[in-house]
Amino acid sequence: MKTGQAIFQLFQYVNVILFKLPDGRIQRALGKPLTYEQRRILQGLGMDESIYV
Repeated sequence: MKTGQAIFQLFQYVNVILFKLPDGRIQRALGKPLTYEQRRILQGLGMDESIYV
């Protein structure tokens, strides 16, 4: 398996939940916290979990 494929597989099951607020705005949240490996890869790319929310 190539590195890119492995990374995409690691993030395949990240769930983002959308909440519709009473004022009509949409709030996003992770369904569960990212794993240590997922956070480490994002950090290496100069990103954090805020890219999902």
